[in-house]
Amino acid sequence: MDPGDHLEAQEEPLVATPGTEVVLSTLSTLRSAPLKKIALVGVVATASVAFLALVANTQVSGRSRASAEFQQLQEDFQHPFSIWQSAAYTGDKLSEKPVGYFKSDFAWTGPEVVISNVEGQVIEGFGGAFTESSAAVYKKLSADQQDQFIEDYFSLEGLGYTLGRTHINSCDFSISSYSFDDHDGDVGLAMFDTTLAHDEEQLLPLIWAAQYMVRSSGVGRDLKMLASPWSPPAWMKDQSWNSGKPVMDHSGKPCLKTGMEEVWANYIAKWIQSYRAKGVNIWAMTVQNEPLNNASWEACLMSSEEEANFVANYLGPVLRELLPDLQIFIYDHNKDKVADYALDVLANSVAAPYVSGVAYHWYAGDGWHELERLQDVSKQRNLKLLPSEATWEAYRWHPGTVLSQGDWSFGEGYAHDIIGDLNRGAIGWLDWNLVLDEKGGPNHVNNVCDAAIQVDLSKKEVYKHPQYYYIGHFSKFIVPNSVHLESTVLRSGAVPVGARPYGTCTGQDGLEATSARQPNGQVVAVILNCGPSDVVFKLKYSNLAAQLTIPARGIQTYLFQEVKDPKSS
Repeated sequence: MDPGDHLEAQEEPLVATPGTEVVLSTLSTLRSAPLKKIALVGVVATASVAFLALVANTQVSGRSRASAEFQQLQEDFQHPFSIWQSAAYTGDKLSEKPVGYFKSDFAWTGPEVVISNVEGQVIEGFGGAFTESSAAVYKKLSADQQDQFIEDYFSLEGLGYTLGRTHINSCDFSISSYSFDDHDGDVGLAMFDTTLAHDEEQLLPLIWAAQYMVRSSGVGRDLKMLASPWSPPAWMKDQSWNSGKPVMDHSGKPCLKTGMEEVWANYIAKWIQSYRAKGVNIWAMTVQNEPLNNASWEACLMSSEEEANFVANYLGPVLRELLPDLQIFIYDHNKDKVADYALDVLANSVAAPYVSGVAYHWYAGDGWHELERLQDVSKQRNLKLLPSEATWEAYRWHPGTVLSQGDWSFGEGYAHDIIGDLNRGAIGWLDWNLVLDEKGGPNHVNNVCDAAIQVDLSKKEVYKHPQYYYIGHFSKFIVPNSVHLESTVLRSGAVPVGARPYGTCTGQDGLEATSARQPNGQVVAVILNCGPSDVVFKLKYSNLAAQLTIPARGIQTYLFQEVKDPKSS
């Protein structure tokens, strides 16, 4: 059976009995019509009520003229679901498929995805990073391409992004190192450029364009920005390791010169105030990007003890006084050490009250156990868990991969990570660069990467990579203020034991699933199959179920109406 036809294959033929021809004709028409808009589920429900009235009116001599098949169709028609699909071998890329219908639950011995009504965390949203490199590429697009780019990421017709991340000062994905106060010894920050002249050239226009699209796409929608510092200005840093000119790249131990902690905290606050004065919604910040990485680009090493001290005695008090609504996320590095680092910082009783959440990256692999270690403290302290960075380094391209198409496994890896993170309390998910050029840059230290959208500037062509579509299976449907729902996968593979490179997802993982309930009561279920074969499975919700097929190396998003008082969950 063609995987794209799995929904139609479930339907029984409509059998007419005397007096039911008009009803059957109406039902056939409605049943075959795809649900183009979420609101149409209500239309289907209304049509179903009218349909039931018609059935009641067909009774003659105390007997219904509807056949058993007709009665079953009547029942099935009450519980439709919409479906979107992407798959490596079917040509689907976030393609909407024909509407399907739940039936009453049935016995099943194969793989099964069970969606419950057990609530978890509230979702903030999904998004990507506004780097200077992305802004430089965006600036080189034609006006029409720029408009399309913004629509593709930030409109409701696109991915519906509502989160963004950007860098305080430069990062590796900047054209060169820069800060907003390069005057050595200016501890009062009198020379700080509050006009943000450097970022006004490229970075801010990109943020403004995205922000306008989000705000104009619906009442209450906004682009929440997460800010992260890679490095303080060079003059604030301990350069004892460096015999040459002071630089922002690399880091000594400690990173900051003695006595610079308060200066750096005030600098961060001034940067956020300046960005907000430009109309940008800086919602939260991380204390330090990758505090355990002495990178060849901008870096600032901070042990968990040093970060706790900085938050407790400098950054926390400054931000509480000047920017009391700003949320502070600690760590912002790989998942393999997230629990130990975060728990160390939170053990500091002075630092802990300033902390809103824990941010982390994906580069050390799955790290599910580490996230599970944070579940109790997250619930006790109402801490938010935020995956703040993921990308594929260019060297991970498989042989034969071409720029115009990208690597399909990159999309699978993203979905695998998003599902695992959401199922362990994540409030959203952030991709790294929104867009890069054909070389995976620009990057001033040649740390080139892939991106969900890349541009061949020499050809003036824009390409969407598989990551774009896979992220969309979550971001378009698990909208802000959705509530995560507990889901279980039965009789389908097992997560391999041991460390794996980031983004690894194979048939060994079996089916993977996550789910959420939108604010309007619609339930979203996302199912992933990284295996080489189609999988026939049962999707169960409450006392309803459907037999479905997910294609090899495919992902599906289901959308259906909540059952408020389930008999089971």
